[in-house]
Amino acid sequence: MHLPPALVLQALIWGTVVLGTLVAGLVILGTGIQFRQDRQNRHRIARYQAWETDLATYLFSGEDTPRPFPRIAKEDRQLFQKFLTRYHATLAGREAEALRELYLGLGVHQSIPSRLRHRQATVRAQAAQEVGIFKLGEYLEAVVPLLDDPVPYVTHLAAQALTWSGDLRFAQPVVDWVLREERYQRERLLRVLEGFGPDLLPWLEKHLKPPAADPEPWILFALLAGSHRHRESEPRLLELLAEPNVDLQASALKALAALADPLTYPKVEPLARHEAWPVRAQAAKALGLIGGPDAIPALIALTSDPIYEVRRNAAQGMADLGHAGTSALTWLAEDPTADRFARDIARERLEWADERGHQ
Repeated sequence: MHLPPALVLQALIWGTVVLGTLVAGLVILGTGIQFRQDRQNRHRIARYQAWETDLATYLFSGEDTPRPFPRIAKEDRQLFQKFLTRYHATLAGREAEALRELYLGLGVHQSIPSRLRHRQATVRAQAAQEVGIFKLGEYLEAVVPLLDDPVPYVTHLAAQALTWSGDLRFAQPVVDWVLREERYQRERLLRVLEGFGPDLLPWLEKHLKPPAADPEPWILFALLAGSHRHRESEPRLLELLAEPNVDLQASALKALAALADPLTYPKVEPLARHEAWPVRAQAAKALGLIGGPDAIPALIALTSDPIYEVRRNAAQGMADLGHAGTSALTWLAEDPTADRFARDIARERLEWADERGHQ
């Protein structure tokens, strides 16, 4: 079927007009959105600049009775909440408490329960952050459900709010949240758990299942013990070395390396001959830190390990020991009878140490 040329031309003209109208509408809409965002940003910057000056006067005037903070317009209260949240991290002591009183004076904290359940993730996140920063203990129970929030940064801020409280009643749900994450993510989340302080480690020892039944939480325990340099956890870390779980043994070795107690050397040194290479690799890291120059013979043996990571850690351990270690590496690199792997890794670490002036 062939359409008349006049009808085809008319269809093309109207199609072009409709398409042009749609494009023009989109351009106008985009311009309007950009103009609105620019206007909001200019208003935010202007408000922040004014509030910074007012806040400095309010907090640091030196007067026994501080001047009242200028009234905040109702339409600016949400913006002011974010402003106070941002600046609280830079303050401590009396000034932080004064900032908290300023926040409470707004009365917006009374909306926190509803905001924690808001459909917008940014609103839920802001509410959780306020609970943690301004220490609103009465709302902590309402924050716990956010640990299951589908938006990752909301769960992160909820966990921070719970840990900053220092209240170990919330340790279990936060630990469970960390353990739900992939293992490679857990070390990153240690900083969140550290908010509970060193009392978390005794709590974990008391409440966790035996390592043989559930080793994953004990891996977290070992990483925290190393992060906190918690010497009181050393006896438990030594016990964990005997558990038949490679990841748990490697984590315990990492923590013991951080503690660097020479008395633990006899317990650590046999693991340099462990059948699992991740354990040998962590032992190679730990031996020099714990044993000092006395660990050089064991480290030399590890430089001929079939796994590169083990050889590298052993050679690096010697390089970190200063003159005694680099002398051993030099001897190893120049010994024609030494293992080929050992000579290669010794040369590599010596070049590395020379580039950084460690010799």
